[in-house]
Amino acid sequence: MRAAIEAKVIDEEDRFTLHGLKHRGITDTKGTKRKKKRASGHKTETALNIYDHDVPVVTPAAHK
Repeated sequence: MRAAIEAKVIDEEDRFTLHGLKHRGITDTKGTKRKKKRASGHKTETALNIYDHDVPVVTPAAHK
């Protein structure tokens, strides 16, 4: 990472980790939790939930 920043391949603010890529990959996987669990190789939903950062889509409250 240091070498890539020094070589101007990426900017400092774009720095990432391999572990961060796992989080992003699981979060970006389309489909059900079951599909995400299978794709990530996790055996339990608890382990999957650590890496899955999906934000639920909700219907906003109606204004009166």
